[in-house]
Amino acid sequence: MARTVSLKAQQRSAVGRHRVRRLRAEGRIPAVLYGRKGHLALEIGAMEFVEAFQGRETEKVLIDLLVEGTEPSQQKLAFLQAVQQHPLTDRILHVDLHELSADEKIHTEVEVHPVGDPVGVRTGGGLLQVPLRHLRISCLPHDLPESILVDVEALGVGESIHVGDVAPPAGVEVLNPKDQVLFTITAPQTEETPTVQEAKEPELVRARKEAEEESKE
Repeated sequence: MARTVSLKAQQRSAVGRHRVRRLRAEGRIPAVLYGRKGHLALEIGAMEFVEAFQGRETEKVLIDLLVEGTEPSQQKLAFLQAVQQHPLTDRILHVDLHELSADEKIHTEVEVHPVGDPVGVRTGGGLLQVPLRHLRISCLPHDLPESILVDVEALGVGESIHVGDVAPPAGVEVLNPKDQVLFTITAPQTEETPTVQEAKEPELVRARKEAEEESKE
């Protein structure tokens, strides 16, 4: 399942370019949390944010967000919608968050990874082709997988695994057409040996030889 990180945020009153620049200079990231009932301006500690997401695919991480500065403090579930970074320094300039409901399904994409060494590659010399690297899925937030693993060990040359052949994790519905190909083993390509053709005498040379022979007669 997708990982969950805990993050604290403060409700932000600073708006406008000048005040936002000062906020960044203080080591804070301006952020906005979007939800069904509107949006909420926030600020998040830059170091805390970087440490929370270091080495993780941000779109597959749920955020257990504590919003302080409100009465009372609010606990929310969210995921990253967009991260704006400086083009030269990669410094994070702004973050957009999307509020989730724990009992409401989300639609997103996850990566698909083959597991095992296919018999068609191991003994048949075939090539494993992966025409589809992501699957569209629907699930509750806490059922969101980081990826979907597919066993390709028994796949032989000329055989394929389709979307309909895959059993998704519990609570996950795959939205792709069932006949889409996920993995297939293609036959090895054989190099054609060029045939040696007998060199033909140029027409002009042959005609000249025939003329010389006729003059000798």
